[in-house]
Order: sequence, then C-alpha cells, then structure tokens
Amino acid sequence: MRRTLLLIALLLFAYPALAQTKLSEYAGRYTDGTDYVAYFQETPFGLTLRPALWTATQLLKQESRDEFVVVDRRERGASFHRDAQGHITSVTIRGMEGEGLQLMRRDRPLLPIEFLLAGQAQIAAREYVSRDPNDPARIISTAQRVLDRFPSKVRALATFLAIVERHFPRSAKLNALLGDVQMEAGNRRAALASFRRAYQLDSADKQAIAGLARLGALPADVAAKDNPWKLSFPLEQVFQPPTVAEIKAVETDWRERNLSPKDVEEVTAGTIKFDDDEFRVRIVAHRVDGSKHYGAIILPINATPGCCPIIVEAKGVSWNYFHLNLSRLDSPSFMADARTRFIYVVPSYRGEVLDFNGKEYKSEGDRTNAWDGATDDAIALLNVALTTMPEADPNRIAVFGRSRGGSVALLMGERDSRIRCVVEWSGPTDWFSLMGTEGWKQQELFAEGLRTRAKPDETGGQLVEHFLMKAVRGEESLPAVRHRMIAGSPLYFSHRLPQLQMHYGVEDTSVPVKNGLELAKRLGLRVAKASHDRKIALAIEKSRALYMRRGKSEVFFYPGQGHDTDRLLAPILSRDFLIDALLNVKTNKEKIR
Repeated sequence: MRRTLLLIALLLFAYPALAQTKLSEYAGRYTDGTDYVAYFQETPFGLTLRPALWTATQLLKQESRDEFVVVDRRERGASFHRDAQGHITSVTIRGMEGEGLQLMRRDRPLLPIEFLLAGQAQIAAREYVSRDPNDPARIISTAQRVLDRFPSKVRALATFLAIVERHFPRSAKLNALLGDVQMEAGNRRAALASFRRAYQLDSADKQAIAGLARLGALPADVAAKDNPWKLSFPLEQVFQPPTVAEIKAVETDWRERNLSPKDVEEVTAGTIKFDDDEFRVRIVAHRVDGSKHYGAIILPINATPGCCPIIVEAKGVSWNYFHLNLSRLDSPSFMADARTRFIYVVPSYRGEVLDFNGKEYKSEGDRTNAWDGATDDAIALLNVALTTMPEADPNRIAVFGRSRGGSVALLMGERDSRIRCVVEWSGPTDWFSLMGTEGWKQQELFAEGLRTRAKPDETGGQLVEHFLMKAVRGEESLPAVRHRMIAGSPLYFSHRLPQLQMHYGVEDTSVPVKNGLELAKRLGLRVAKASHDRKIALAIEKSRALYMRRGKSEVFFYPGQGHDTDRLLAPILSRDFLIDALLNVKTNKEKIR
C-alpha cells in the first residue's frame, strides 16, 4: 500500500496539471453545429468518447493536461482547447469520424441526427428537408449510416424515410433505401413496393435490383442477363435444419481426428511487453492436416513448472483475413494486473499470417476453412503447448475469442473436455438461421453472393467463399457442405459446453444478437435480477445490460453497443470471470515468484 501511495504521489508531483484537472471539466456535448456531434462522459472507468453514430464507446487515457488517447487504439484521441480564461470551449478528435472538425461545446440546439436517433422521426424529417429542400443526397447518406449501425432504430427510420420520400418522390436511391429499411423492419410487402418504385425510376439502380432479386421479383428479362455461380443442388436444401443424424456424424468426425503434435519446431523466440509486463514468446511450427501451421506461446518471464493456467486466444476474421499481430491481443490487455499469472496460446489459422518482430509467418492450408478448420488449428496448437511447456497447468485451460474467435472458443469448449471455461464476445452460433442481417434470411444473402459472383467484401461474398465455393467448383457435395456448416455452428452442440460467459451488442449488424439469445435459450439461461456482484450490478446500472445466467454460466446483452460489445464492461467482466474460474481454485501450483 505504501508503495502504491508513493507512486501516486510521484506521478502527481511529476504531472501537477493532471492532479489539478478533473475529468468532469471535459465532459459534455461537442458539435460542429451541422452534422456531427460527440459526447464525452465522466464514468467510474475514466473519460469516455462516443460520436453519435458510433456503437462502441471509447475509453480515453489522459496523456497531458488536455490531450487524451483511446486506451487500446492510440491512433485515436482527442485534443481539448481552452479560452483565455482557461475554460474548455472545443475539441478536435483524430483517428475516427469527425477528424479535423472543430467541435464546439454546446448543449443546444439538437441536431437532426439526434432527433432521429431519439425516435423523433417527424421532427428529424422536417429539419433535414428544410436544410436540403432540393437534394436528398445528404439525407440518404445519413439514413444509410443509421441503418448500417443501429438495427434498433429501424422503425423510426422507416417513418422518417416515408416522410422524406413525399418530398422527393422521384428519387430512386431514396426509394431503394426505404425498401431496405422496410425489410429490416419486417415489412416485406412494403419493401417490395419500394424496390419496384425505385426500379421504375431507375432500372440501373443496383440497390433496387438486389432487393428485387432477393425477393424473387426481378423482371425475367433482367434476371436472364445474370451469370451466377451455379450449384449442383438446390440452394434451399442447404438451409434445411440439421438432423440428429447429421449432428452425430459431425461429433463422430471430431472424435476421429488426430490433432496430436506433429513435426514441432521452435522457429524463433523473443520477448513482448504488455504495458510494463514482459513476456517470453515462442513462435512454433507444427503440422495440422498435413500442412505447416504457426502459432505463438506467450509466457511470463518468471514462469516455473506447473505455475500457470492457459488462456487460448482465438482470432477473428475479416474479408481480407487481417494479420494476427501479437501486440494487439485482447486477453493480456484486459487481464491487467493479473496478466503475468497466465500463459497465452495464440494460433494463427490455415492460410493466414502471424506477425512478430517485423517478420511474417504464413500458415499453409485453405484459409476459407475458417470455422471448423480454424478450431482444429487451435486445438492442435494447444496440444503443442501442453507437450512442450512444463510451465502450463493442463487442469486450468480457458478459451477467449471475439467474432469468429468467439465461435472458435465455443467450438473448442464443445470439442475438448480439457477446457475449463469459455469467454466469447459476439460469436456466430448458427450458420443456418441466425446470421441473416438487415431483415434478409441467410439463404437470401447466400443467393445474392452467388447471383453477383460477389467478392468477399460484397454482400454474400464471404459467406459463399467460406461455405459454397468448393461446391461451385464441383469439389463438394450437398452433404459435405452441410457437414462443414454444422461443424462451424456451436448452437447444435451446446450441451457439451463447459462454464461459459458471453457478451453481445444489441446493435450488432455483423453478428445479430439473436445468436446469443438462441444459445442462451438452449443452455437454459434465464433473465436474472441485478447480482450482488458489484461489477455485474454496475454493468446493469451503466448500460441497462440484459443479464442472464444459470449456475456459473452467464451472458450479457448491451443496448446501444455493436459488434465490439461494451468496450468498458466486457473486458472487466471477462477478467473477473477468468480469474474466478482459473485462479480462485484449490491448487498447489502457483509458483511464479
């Protein structure tokens, strides 16, 4: 305690301006007065920043008196400005939307976007039309961003666009966007009418064509011009619910796989720092399914035999398969002052790249096998770690992942009985019925990817690449396609899960919140009242999170937050969960000095 107080005193002596500045001095609403507004708030965690059209609250760290950076994204930040009397009057932000704008501190008047997000569609429509009475371009751009980021606002958005459309009835783009919004709202009949109206106004409008095609209403002469990728079986057969026999066949397949260590070698070693804590890093190569695979094993400098539980961190995926960068890992960051008590096992995946110390290590294999295959890679690297690292405690293993990594974490927990617990953020749980977005069914999005021969970053493109492209090339049958989709869907094996904590953002437009809700239902989790646990009570109080639990398993759903979930609370709750599951157990193997 004395050492901590001395450190605080030294910091305050070295930075007297910080000692004199209260975070409440910066809190408030900042706007350019026209289109952009951002909110700064003092919280128990520190100062936060959230632009109005963002669904991920940013936690800020004070670097100097008026300079802040986002704690886990230092390229983002805020610089406050004062008047001659020393009062905060404005701010500029960097690394995010609104960069370079001079945002003045103002409580009023509210902007049209604020009325829209607050559900006051009529006021918002009147304000927008009065500002742009002759050109709906800015209105369309804003409405598209709201649709892309806030599925919970869709009914207000539908009312808003219906009013605006009366002022711009000849705008094909506005009618097409209204169709998309009506789809999201579940009104397919109205959406079809809007798409048809947009097509009548402009037969080349891609948004209208896509809407009509997905609804099976594209004119025959136009549809005949398409050159879609073809399958040797009807697409609708792909999306029939999995049968008991198919699920058991996947489980049998898993049991028969041999993921024991093969051709293991340490290709390089080094060190890495997370904040001020230094770790040893081993980059190892081994073989999975005959292909060379790379992964990292990260352990505390002073680790001794049997000392440490393992956290496997499973990486997410994007259309361009972003590289695995060890300095950007989540789990060592959110484990904070407990991080040095763990070993971190970090697989790259087949066909993907791991970056360390300026060098790239690319694993062999098919990167499109990004769910079941990625889980094989993660289990195989865990086996390598357990057989080559005497410091690892095989009785205390957890898996953490976000997005695709969340699915891999769930699948590892279902496939490997050694896993004590799983923490996942925003993971897909079912590829048959839960990953449809913006009101479209999963099958409709796959069909769009086939119709347009979509690139991975286009609608349906990544879905086709992961699950249907081999069938397009004639390399897989319908049963094989369904087998891989089932094997990548944790929902159907939920009875095999260990202790679990899940986090989902209600505004997630990449992995709809129903993925978490349906898995919670399968697990028998129920809505729980505010817990006696201080952090859970804080989570519910701060974000109105829906909290469900059963036994030691729990799930949090965060209103207002998107694919990143709640970037303040999810890390804290995850850390406490892992500490409780892996450290607060009876063991004689805590030997880190």
